[in-house]
Amino acid sequence: MRLALGMRRRFQHTEFTVHNEVMRQALQAELENSQITLYGRQYTYQRLRQCGIPVARDRMFSILHELDPVGVASRRLHVNYMPKGGYFVSGPNYVWSIDGHHKLSMYGIEIYAGVDAYSRYIPLAFDLKP
Repeated sequence: MRLALGMRRRFQHTEFTVHNEVMRQALQAELENSQITLYGRQYTYQRLRQCGIPVARDRMFSILHELDPVGVASRRLHVNYMPKGGYFVSGPNYVWSIDGHHKLSMYGIEIYAGVDAYSRYIPLAFDLKP
């Protein structure tokens, strides 16, 4: 039934080259006309899909890497590079971090916990509703 409707699971080898050329032309046009060099993987994928181009993700990224190696390299430098800041506390009982857990509140149980930021001491506190 699937074949009678013209639906196939995979492209034939000749269709890959045609499809790659369509993607290559669309990516080239987008690179010339917009800020697609600043887009990441997901935005680029969504942009081509909005243009009505059927996109195979892995092939699209390999073509994009060929067309815009500078843009890919510049984005790669900033991936997951966020330096962590230092967290300094003057002494014990200077900063307490408190949080609550309310998933069990419908059963009359509320859980609260506080952490001393200096010593990281955790006294547990439970609150049972009457």
